[in-house]
Amino acid sequence: MSSKLKVAVLGVGGVGQVCADELVKSDYLDKLVLGDIATGPAELLADELRGLTSATIEVYQVDASNTDSVASILHDIDLVLHAGLPEFNFNVMEACLRTKTSYIDMASVSPAGLKEQLSWDQKFKDAGILGIMGLGCDPGFSNIAARYAVDQMDTVESISIRDGDNSEVDYDGFCTYFSPQTAISECLAKPNYWTAEQGEQFYPTPFANKEEFEFPEPIGWLDTYNVEHEESTTLGETIGRAKGCKYVDFKYALHPEFVNTLQVLSYLGLDDDEKISVKGVSVAPRDVVVTTMPKPADLAGKIHGYSCVGAFVKGTQGNHKLEMFVYTMANHDEVFQKTEFQATVWQTGVPPIAAVDLIAEGKLTLKGCIPSELIDPVPFFERLKARGMEWNVITKTSPLLKMASNI
Repeated sequence: MSSKLKVAVLGVGGVGQVCADELVKSDYLDKLVLGDIATGPAELLADELRGLTSATIEVYQVDASNTDSVASILHDIDLVLHAGLPEFNFNVMEACLRTKTSYIDMASVSPAGLKEQLSWDQKFKDAGILGIMGLGCDPGFSNIAARYAVDQMDTVESISIRDGDNSEVDYDGFCTYFSPQTAISECLAKPNYWTAEQGEQFYPTPFANKEEFEFPEPIGWLDTYNVEHEESTTLGETIGRAKGCKYVDFKYALHPEFVNTLQVLSYLGLDDDEKISVKGVSVAPRDVVVTTMPKPADLAGKIHGYSCVGAFVKGTQGNHKLEMFVYTMANHDEVFQKTEFQATVWQTGVPPIAAVDLIAEGKLTLKGCIPSELIDPVPFFERLKARGMEWNVITKTSPLLKMASNI
């Protein structure tokens, strides 16, 4: 028997719309609040969803940069899904502490930002609430996929998160399939990685260590690059070190034109989020670039191909070497036909709802601030599959060779 929940979705862009669409399919939903700085799209979504659920649906104008504004909609809410910009995570978390509302976000603003969020662990425990940091597809599914693989192994050598997409888009210009602000900032930051000897470190330049990685068919081989990402901040310490893991990283498959465009933006300073004065108007260069780009939700139905995110883990099991790639794959056209969302935002919006399912069922009862790999993978993957998001495992084993002792 699931507990009734009152849930708020803060940020009603592509991912927030997926979250809301999934929530109204749930018998445990008692009330849904949609909050955004612009209420027009949220009102349209609410009108569509009210006929699909007996739960109450309310829409509020909310400024995520203002803690008081966020807190004003949370006083009777059990859980908030922050699907807005990561730069507002701390404002939302502070509002959750005030109202004793549990919290889930899909990304952090930086590795340092994630560490600071996790440092609020005792504050959340004292308030009796749960905070899950980075529960989208990657981070999120990717962390839990890594945990699943690590749990199968006796020792772990390395954890490698890989994200690849072979799709083409019906848009003649620069675009990203998820938050443009996040894509620009993380791809142009110094990429982080982790070693057992020195902990988290950073490569000196963006787009480091280009290599080909073979994704499952029909994607195949793609060029991947180290990119700043949350998984490298936590996986080594939370699940890797105890089994001897030596190295953790994240690599993203990027098209050469995408890389070139970002390098030009960086060269011209158009990736900067610090405001400058232009003819008497104060504006951040990155905001100008983002304004010229389509919103990820607007690309629904225009992307054709496959998206794959997974954890590639090397280690041992018994007397064998073991390699596991635990992944999810989606076809953009098929996802659009079934859901009217594009696959990247859909893959990001479904995992947090799988966690909400577990909370409602009383199977996720942790308190405090946690990275998503601390969620038990097996029931999580069951809920994920029940919501239509498939996951698969490719394994490769070989015997451990032992040197014969001298007689």
